[in-house]
Amino acid sequence: MSHHPRELHLGSGRVSESGERWNATGFRPSARYCSLQSSRYAPFVNFPKGSSWLTWQRDYRYGLLVIVPPPEIASVLDAIRERLDPVSAATFGAHITVTPPFAAAPSAADEERVETAIRIVASMRLQLDRPTQFSGSSVVYLPVVPTHGVYALRTALLSTGLFRLDLPHTSDFVPHLTLSEFGGAPEDAFRANFLQPKAMAFLLDKVAWVVSDEAFHFTVRRTFRLG
Repeated sequence: MSHHPRELHLGSGRVSESGERWNATGFRPSARYCSLQSSRYAPFVNFPKGSSWLTWQRDYRYGLLVIVPPPEIASVLDAIRERLDPVSAATFGAHITVTPPFAAAPSAADEERVETAIRIVASMRLQLDRPTQFSGSSVVYLPVVPTHGVYALRTALLSTGLFRLDLPHTSDFVPHLTLSEFGGAPEDAFRANFLQPKAMAFLLDKVAWVVSDEAFHFTVRRTFRLG
């Protein structure tokens, strides 16, 4: 999650409204590639209390939905992210944010609504384009193309009424995968990004619900399959 001109997304090293900067540690690449098979979490699993979290972190107590690229792409991108912005890379593996965080702890019925909303959207091919930078921002990212399928997925999910709509930049969402939040340059990413464009394409057939632990390290709680 970072504070840049397009959206809040999973990351670290974010500067809070009070000027604090959080340095995340402990989530290493080998732990990122958990199974993304559809699964339901056990009932009564608790969400983090977040008693020591910064104010902005508390918005994410119940998690959010993201796209996790396949391991053959994510492993390359994570190595690049670790070089360009190791603090952010330590929080969670390469991902594309789909929704704002849940507004409250989802019930079993809420999960069914999420599953239904996702299932009506057909699986799609996505590609990560060449690195670029948001205007007036330090964030270097890979655009997602085409965008219409991700927008359709996001619209279907937000229509459930289960997600926060009051956070900054919710309305000007741009599908992307962040390479560096602080201090990077597109030129550095161009030199590091050695995958050919066709190798950066993948089938999107599932969405991951990621939830934090008390240390604000995110892992996959459940996945939902597209239609």
